[in-house]
Amino acid sequence: MPLRRLLLAVLSMLFPVIATVAQDFTCSGLVDRALSQTGESCADLGRNSLCYGHGQVEAVFAVEHSTDFSQPGDRAPIAKLASATTSGLDIDLGTWGVAVMNLGAHLPATHTGAGVVLMLAGDAQLIHDADLAQVVEIEGTLSTATLTRTTLYAQPTIIAAPTGQMAPETIALVDAISGDGNWLRVVNDGEAYWAESANLARLQGMDNLPAIDIGDPFALRYFTFVSSTDLPECVEAEPMLAIQTPPDLPANLRVNDADIHVNSLVSFQQLHGDALGMTVHRGQATTISGETITEGHSVIGIMNGGKILTWSGALPASETELARGVRAQVALNILARTNGWDEFDTDMPAGAIIHTVAYGDTLYALARLYDAPLDDIIAANTQTSALRLIVGEALVIPNPGSGYAASSAVAVRSAPAPAQIEPTAPDCSGLRLASPRDMASGTASPYYWDGIPAASGYRVKVYDHGTGNLVGTFTTGAHQTTVSISAGQLGIGGALQWEVEALRDGLTICSTGLSAPLPHLSS
Repeated sequence: MPLRRLLLAVLSMLFPVIATVAQDFTCSGLVDRALSQTGESCADLGRNSLCYGHGQVEAVFAVEHSTDFSQPGDRAPIAKLASATTSGLDIDLGTWGVAVMNLGAHLPATHTGAGVVLMLAGDAQLIHDADLAQVVEIEGTLSTATLTRTTLYAQPTIIAAPTGQMAPETIALVDAISGDGNWLRVVNDGEAYWAESANLARLQGMDNLPAIDIGDPFALRYFTFVSSTDLPECVEAEPMLAIQTPPDLPANLRVNDADIHVNSLVSFQQLHGDALGMTVHRGQATTISGETITEGHSVIGIMNGGKILTWSGALPASETELARGVRAQVALNILARTNGWDEFDTDMPAGAIIHTVAYGDTLYALARLYDAPLDDIIAANTQTSALRLIVGEALVIPNPGSGYAASSAVAVRSAPAPAQIEPTAPDCSGLRLASPRDMASGTASPYYWDGIPAASGYRVKVYDHGTGNLVGTFTTGAHQTTVSISAGQLGIGGALQWEVEALRDGLTICSTGLSAPLPHLSS
């Protein structure tokens, strides 16, 4: 066969392969493959382990260790991890960085299944903020027995409510001791309770149990998340951090210096240098200020120097944010299958509406207003059929637009008159907007107002002037009369308007009224 025909024949055989490989290297297809291969690479992932999932992953450790960590499937301990970094999308190499961490966290040694699972993906970095010398690890148990009838407590103190009792001469598995040595953590059947150590048979090995107290750091309890804010080729390749906790064992974490109670799937994405977005995809999350963000909602952490200073009000998550949660859950379910863990539904909820109750509101009127079933509203806000509306209270309206339907509830009461809540008229004459007055910035900028002595706090509301929609809510304390607002991040393209409500005990007592429209600068 002539050389030219031979070359053509070889090329014709290779071309379909080349074409197939090139087709696989599309942006979204590459991300899907990276997440799928991560599940396979990270099978049998033990407690307190970091796994190299896909693409390029770099890990820096505070102390040297003998474990190789250079390719997919490699593992390393997280107790001494200083930072983990994953790579962004590289179409030419066919890579997108993914790393997975399974934290033993506060979970008892007898807990089976997944711990607190973290998935870092895309052009992102996780920095361990805890003093690594103080990190506590829960590894194994000791078998002892009760000497007398023993009361169990939720925390190592008799102030905590008792949770049960153990009869004399009952076998007790213990995995930790309190800092003062007076309490042992009993972890029979994977549950964690505390018992006075004097009631249990003393063993020499108890001196070697990890000493833990409320608030003690476990590995990666405190960390900083940083990611690129550049737009990748497709939205699927955006960097993110997903955190999944067992549904019955929520975790207290400190993310970018902000304490958050997580239960049970949330994701983070850095929106720009001074803003970190958090979306709750399943369960709920609670910030240190006490605000609970329900599933299908997002909040923005306003940062300075990488640390969160305050949170925006919760808003329904965007379609992109909800899709991120589905993508993360699919990847975590693949990981669960290869590890024998529980899987979770990927049918994430659509965003509900949060309505602030006003004088005269009734559930019937609100159900009509939002075109939603009355029973759904009642179920979302109480465990009984009786629901009393309170002025100023945040009311969850699930399934807006799904169609009004009457309720079988027998005890539905209207919100009481303001006089029952605020009997005296406060002096609101000093409440006024200060700055800005003419233009808005596309990036995070301070907004100031003059407060009043009668207020115990303030609520700042930001509206899109073009649509009239409320796009952001911020709350502050009595002495904080400024917040940072980014018109661009809130999705305002033309002009914004803002107002400040003075609060007393969580109720609105007066308002500045809306500002004039402030044109939105792009930078």
